[in-house]
Amino acid sequence: MSESDKGLWNPAFMTSAQQQQLQLQQAAAAAAATGNGASYGFRNPWHDTGASKRNSLVFSHQQQLPTTYEEELISRARRRNSSLVIPPPRAAGPAPDAFPPPHHTFLPYQGYPNYGQEMHRRQSVAVAPQHAFAPPPITTANTAAAAAAAAAAASALPEVQFHAPMSPFHRKLSSYNAGGHVPLQMSPPMKQLRRQQDDVLPVVLPQTHRILSKHDLRPTLNATPKYRRASLDSKTVSPLIALTKALTTTYTLCSPDFSYQTSRNPKRVLTKPSDGKHNNGFDNVNSDYILYVNDVLGTEQNRKYLVLDILGQGTFGQVVKCQNMLTKEIVAVKVVKSKSEYLNQSITEAKILELLNSKIDPNGEHHFLRMHETFVHKNHLCLVFELLSSNLYELLKQNQFHGLSISLIRTFARQLLDSLCVLKDNKLIHCDLKPENILLVSLDRPELKVIDFGSACEESRTLYTYIQSRFYRAPEVILGIPYSTGIDMWSLGCIIAELFLGIPIFPGSSEFNQITRIVNTLGLPPTWMLDMGRNSCNFLTKSEDDGKSWEVKTVDDYNMDFHSNETVGKQYFKWNKLEDIIDNYRLSKKLLGSQQLVEKEKLDRKCLTHFLKGLLDLNPLERWTPPQAAMHPFITQQPFTGEWYPPGTEPRAAGKAPLVHDRTASSEINKLKIGD
Repeated sequence: MSESDKGLWNPAFMTSAQQQQLQLQQAAAAAAATGNGASYGFRNPWHDTGASKRNSLVFSHQQQLPTTYEEELISRARRRNSSLVIPPPRAAGPAPDAFPPPHHTFLPYQGYPNYGQEMHRRQSVAVAPQHAFAPPPITTANTAAAAAAAAAAASALPEVQFHAPMSPFHRKLSSYNAGGHVPLQMSPPMKQLRRQQDDVLPVVLPQTHRILSKHDLRPTLNATPKYRRASLDSKTVSPLIALTKALTTTYTLCSPDFSYQTSRNPKRVLTKPSDGKHNNGFDNVNSDYILYVNDVLGTEQNRKYLVLDILGQGTFGQVVKCQNMLTKEIVAVKVVKSKSEYLNQSITEAKILELLNSKIDPNGEHHFLRMHETFVHKNHLCLVFELLSSNLYELLKQNQFHGLSISLIRTFARQLLDSLCVLKDNKLIHCDLKPENILLVSLDRPELKVIDFGSACEESRTLYTYIQSRFYRAPEVILGIPYSTGIDMWSLGCIIAELFLGIPIFPGSSEFNQITRIVNTLGLPPTWMLDMGRNSCNFLTKSEDDGKSWEVKTVDDYNMDFHSNETVGKQYFKWNKLEDIIDNYRLSKKLLGSQQLVEKEKLDRKCLTHFLKGLLDLNPLERWTPPQAAMHPFITQQPFTGEWYPPGTEPRAAGKAPLVHDRTASSEINKLKIGD
């Protein structure tokens, strides 16, 4: 090599093959200096004097050399001497498995099965790859001699430890770890990286030990922040919450004797509106006495009641929860409005309750409300009653207006029939029987009591025509026919049906809508009732065919006659007839799992339907009395065969007139006409 080419063939400008040749020549010279004439026998054909200086695109299978581009490298070297700076592309590196292993290792080449492929993976895409199916090198006499000489030269070199830093003879890329050793079996770098990322810390299982007593427990307590206390609802409670929203809890922690009740809030107003308008400022615009918590009702020493809370408010006045300041008994006090009409009605209620409690039912065995005493406070009549629990409407509301079980309905019906039997025997009519006026004694047992006798009257003194709540109003009251104790039996039938269905069976929005619903479910009342009723022409009209039969007016006719905006109303049941409504009401989920229970439920429903038909008879003369209804199989739980008639009555043939003796019927009708 000439002196002028030494600068050009500096190792920094050599190809990898040229660097390999230079290192082999230096190794051979060192071996010759030691007296060993072994040589690798490597010859670069590109630098023979007769070699053509052009790009070599022929792959040498015999020498396993990569494709090189000498002319391009020479032009790059010449450009470096100029002032123009062109950044070079990534350096081209050889395929490492094209050469023998480094001469300073004692491991044979077969110890690196993945070495060549792994380094080839790290090369630039500009490097020509080694063909995976290249034919093995052809062994000739010359190549065999060269290989033997190279092996002898390698054995003469000093032995280097495997773990010592290695300096491979070929040119390395920046990604190659020059200071490390090559393992026997290397996995692809990406797989190694993936395994490093997927490495999971070992799971530490909790230590367990046997607990023989509470002294063996070693709980770990979380440190409580300063000025905070522990809580059941959250981890800690801040001082702000402890002194505001949780103030009662804070007081309880400070003093176990502390107890808080909303009824003890001082001077909390209970009546709305609370502006004084009448009775020297004691009454509001509705003539209701303005009540406050901790007010005292009564002036006499043994008749002082401390107001605790309000229980209800209605058209008659207010009912408040009070405490007898002498006996400490908790009672309910009804404070009636100061208007004269409400005062007279409350006086009637007090007289009837006094009669029931003192003479008719002194031992309280027939489920009537007990009244303790009466007094007047600030021109308001106050009635003191025993304190009861929820009413039947609230019970249905708590049950999400789903029907109650037949067994519970039977228990309630038996008690109500007992009360109505006593009222009938004493010729008393309640006149306002509804779920709101039937209260539970307590929530833990199914014991009832009838309340609110403000509309009650004697059977011989039926002075009022507008009585009963609309949903439970008997047809004779709607039509304007004189009534008797039978109207309470109609109300009882509506109540029992509502307890089973969860909603009223006749939820009329007006009297016209009410009678329309009744007729759609039970049919038309008897002709004599329609002929006698004062209000029959308001809701019904005589047929044009014969002029004798009646039919309900249409909505348009009713609106035209009374200039109203009456509508058909919402239909709450898919079926119209009573037996269809009861039979097709949904079954409880508890019964669906047993066919035997389902069959028993169906039989009980048929018995209930028959029982309701007797209570909801449109003819008040044929409607069952309380003693007759109390003997029905639904109440007595005797076997029901499908037909049952009260004792002393005969079965009525289909299509015939009501089975009532002519003399009896005429006398009853005459009584009604006389009462009218």
